[in-house]
Amino acid sequence: MTVDPGTQLTVQPVGDDVVRVSGELDIRTCERLERMAGALVDNGHRVVLDLGELTFCDSTGLAVLVRLHKRAEAAGGTLVLRSPVPRVHNLLTLTGLTRLFRVE
Repeated sequence: MTVDPGTQLTVQPVGDDVVRVSGELDIRTCERLERMAGALVDNGHRVVLDLGELTFCDSTGLAVLVRLHKRAEAAGGTLVLRSPVPRVHNLLTLTGLTRLFRVE
């Protein structure tokens, strides 16, 4: 588990291919998510990002999610976004990313 003292983001594996993301995904924290989840998506498996506790996501956070999606597809896997809070789900919808991602 990793926590940044400025902007708070926790990235925690909770299963073989499930990662719980909580806090704020922004320019200060997106590299941490990409590093941890990237190692999983590069294996070509189905990877689930549990966003049920992600309270904020900006454009750099969205960019990381798109890059992870592309890496997963390139490796023959998939990236699933699970339980995004309404604020994050609305952002995904407004930007058209719900057409790109599988959202559970």
